[in-house]
Amino acid sequence: MARKGTYYLGRVVKTGALETADIKAALRAPESITRYGSAWTFLDVRELSDGRSSYFFGRLGKYDPDGEVSVVDPEQHKETTQRQPNITRASSPFLYVPEHSGLSFLHVSNQIEHTTFMNRWAEVINASHNQLLARCDVDPIADLRSFARKLNGLDGIYRVSATVSPPNPLFGPLWEDLKNYLKSRNTDRMKVEEDSSQREPLDTDLPEHVQGIVQQSADKPYAPGSLPIGDAAILMAADGYGKGYVRGKQGDDVVIIRTSETVRNFSFARDPEPEELYRKTAAILERIKEERHMEHD
Repeated sequence: MARKGTYYLGRVVKTGALETADIKAALRAPESITRYGSAWTFLDVRELSDGRSSYFFGRLGKYDPDGEVSVVDPEQHKETTQRQPNITRASSPFLYVPEHSGLSFLHVSNQIEHTTFMNRWAEVINASHNQLLARCDVDPIADLRSFARKLNGLDGIYRVSATVSPPNPLFGPLWEDLKNYLKSRNTDRMKVEEDSSQREPLDTDLPEHVQGIVQQSADKPYAPGSLPIGDAAILMAADGYGKGYVRGKQGDDVVIIRTSETVRNFSFARDPEPEELYRKTAAILERIKEERHMEHD
């Protein structure tokens, strides 16, 4: 039986002049970057299609440009060290689905943690595309059920903070007004912060909104009307178009809940077949789209 690992889901966010075509070009001809003594690049990238949609399969590789290995000299009965440039330290398979701006990738413990993967993948893309004043980021897609459980455990919310970017191509109807505002202002990135006094919590229905999204159905969509900007920004971040957090209280304890802490994930083969990983990833992304009633812009 194939060994399994945990795959996380992220959203590829494009700002400035960056387009999906630039992401694809960077995947086809990636550069290498160096961070903290290790080099990173994309390996064995393949552009594939299911007959309707295209997708990319590859691996994010971590390697040592100045690597060394230990070898045995059997004549001298000694162990020596010799230089071995570009020795592989770890790699993480990934699958990019442009139709959803979605990305699935393997978490490699102690080598390529999921937060490290998102940062390095985006950095390789940014080093490889030729657009000025353009940037790629990878933001996590939150597991709304876990997020709802944590929010419902709070006695009150005292701070809401989120940094969001315009969505492309999908958006959620509950934060459509915020999406339209960003588009009308030609805004690439916006930060929203709301603080209450320490005596009284914010007047927010955020836990109810998240719970409403989780419990909605095709026959009974959750439609509360226009949302306050702080609540909308958190929901936008939870859908993978930014990062955000909520600070609240449970009794006398202060609790911080981040959208990045409840990342949607699934179990799959550590050495996957591209077509099988695509079917799994595309099915989950489509389910997220349907569960959250997301629409194409």
